[in-house]
Amino acid sequence: MSNSGMTTIEVKRINRSKVYQMIYEKRSISKQELAQELHMGLTTVTQNLKALEEDGWIHRTGYYESTGGRKAQAIEIVPNARTAIGAFILKRSILLVAVDLYGNIMEQKTVAEPFSATETYFQFLGKEIMRFANHVESNPDKISGVGIAIQGILSPDRSKIQYGKLLQHTGLNIADLTRYIPYPCVTEHDSKAAAFAEIWNQPQFSDAVVFLLNKNLGSALVIHGEVHQGKSMHSGTIEHMCVVPDGKPCYCGGKGCLETYCSAESLQNQIQGNSFAAFFQSVRTCEPNSNEIWNAYLSHLAAAIRNVNTVIDSDVILSGFLVPYFTEADLKFLKQKITALPFFAERDIKIQLGKHDEFAPAIGAALPFVKRTIEEI
Repeated sequence: MSNSGMTTIEVKRINRSKVYQMIYEKRSISKQELAQELHMGLTTVTQNLKALEEDGWIHRTGYYESTGGRKAQAIEIVPNARTAIGAFILKRSILLVAVDLYGNIMEQKTVAEPFSATETYFQFLGKEIMRFANHVESNPDKISGVGIAIQGILSPDRSKIQYGKLLQHTGLNIADLTRYIPYPCVTEHDSKAAAFAEIWNQPQFSDAVVFLLNKNLGSALVIHGEVHQGKSMHSGTIEHMCVVPDGKPCYCGGKGCLETYCSAESLQNQIQGNSFAAFFQSVRTCEPNSNEIWNAYLSHLAAAIRNVNTVIDSDVILSGFLVPYFTEADLKFLKQKITALPFFAERDIKIQLGKHDEFAPAIGAALPFVKRTIEEI
């Protein structure tokens, strides 16, 4: 990229960003390596390192082994130079998370509080987020922002909830929801936020379908490395794909939706009051009734993956509450079910367990502020 026509200030800003971005990408790097990688003069690199260090964005963490001369200093970013907060609003609770500049979880918390579209709830939400943020980071200037993940379809301009059957909040103005949060805010659909969390810093997932296996099922499409929203923000709502014609009634008004067969709530309804831990223990010890329930669950999920794959030929990421209970044998079962039909037999559909549990939406909601911070340094 040519610097022709740029002001000195613009060139300095670009060089500063390049130096920081390279340190961020490499995780640990020396001054000499920075100069080589960026094709930048050592004096320019040194000046930018000095400024970034004085501003608290980077630090020197030790020395590399000598290759014959003086030992080179290792330079890394300061991960907690800024903190982003994520909040996942559910019917009966709020999941809070704080992440650093690499998206790593610094702290997480579950607050038991039933949702209601009322002033009282909005005030409570603001106070809880402020209390949580103050606990994690005493300097409010280091809180880059708060991301809200919420069930319900946002309007294209993100100003309100255009469909919110689960929380009974259709028409809710987002400005009301975030009124008492004293930080910059963004709001995202829970499944799409979870998808963003799962593809974060993972460029191999250029295209993917993400299933959020939480109490209520969710899903999202990733196309060319971006979470796809769709013309009216409904893209990726695979939970309302019909997998059993005229099957179980769904809260959306339809019948046989994937939600009614593959949400954690639908599974809970079948295991007769047992905990999930106890249920999966019985599955792994081959208890017949538990095996039948779990195999039916996986079969319905496989049918959905197969259906989606006819439209979008991509990898699959399973995320959310149920993911820690999955085994490699479960993934193998899914692939066998999918490829049993001749049309799918030759397809190399990769199914991968995500990195995050039920907190995935909260993490994904916080990450836009991490991304913005990194890009603006």
